[in-house]
Amino acid sequence: MKKILAILALLFLAGSLSACQPKTKATFIVPAGSPAIAQLYVENDTDKYTVDVVSGPDPLVAAFGSETYDFIFAGTNLGAKFYESTGDYIFVASIVFGNFYLVTKSDTTFDLAFLDGKDITAFGANSTGDIVLRYILSEAGIDVNITYVDSVTTATSLFLADNSLIILTAEPSLSVLLATDPDLDVIDLQSEYETLTSDSSYPQSGVFAKSTLDKSVINSFLEDLEASVAAVNADPTAAAELADALGYTYADGVLETAIPNSHLDFVSALDSQAAVETYFNIIMEINPVLIGGSLPPEAFYYQP
Repeated sequence: MKKILAILALLFLAGSLSACQPKTKATFIVPAGSPAIAQLYVENDTDKYTVDVVSGPDPLVAAFGSETYDFIFAGTNLGAKFYESTGDYIFVASIVFGNFYLVTKSDTTFDLAFLDGKDITAFGANSTGDIVLRYILSEAGIDVNITYVDSVTTATSLFLADNSLIILTAEPSLSVLLATDPDLDVIDLQSEYETLTSDSSYPQSGVFAKSTLDKSVINSFLEDLEASVAAVNADPTAAAELADALGYTYADGVLETAIPNSHLDFVSALDSQAAVETYFNIIMEINPVLIGGSLPPEAFYYQP
């Protein structure tokens, strides 16, 4: 009897110690801007997640190389390129379907024809915005000189100092600029893309999961992310208030304007595969190296 009681005591102690162990939080990295806005309610769940919000593509490239994070929010082409070389991260969902714009202050009609021979300041060479911009200009037969900066934040700062510049921007930076001057001239690159391809938009930004993660971890994260995107779209004002509470420093009214123009949506990897491949085929025409040289295999797309 004493042996039985001792065993039961040990089992109880082991169970108690196990229950006291802190749960492991899933980690992820997300670039500032629309992807960060999409995941606000996930970031707010600090019991389950640890997030790093970064500026520019360089930290994302480093994240794919280091395998530090469970999940990486990044341009779909960047994730495909790293999958081709390592296979360490698989594509699990699309969340942003085009939020790029060209902006200037002009006294004449601001359209694609206006751009011919002009200088454009863009951010993120070979990132999604740059790819879409170059594709549209090429199809329209427009020649421009593109100067690249490291991030949309830098492009925005340059424009605020000189609004005669033509810059590539994205939401919510577009809304920041329009808050300073509602009469800025804007070209919606999504509309131009639709005219050329008949597709309403393109899977600009996606989420990638470490291929070694248990499916239960991935599925739980995707459920939370889908709920976050739905909540952000349903009530931009509440989302803006949450962003402020989390330390995002947008001026009043910016996110309420930016969210509807950010084209946030949650679409699973399999359901967005056709749109991804349409977009990747365009990249193949421009520079196949940008997605690793070929269309990714079926294994690239996560199956729950």
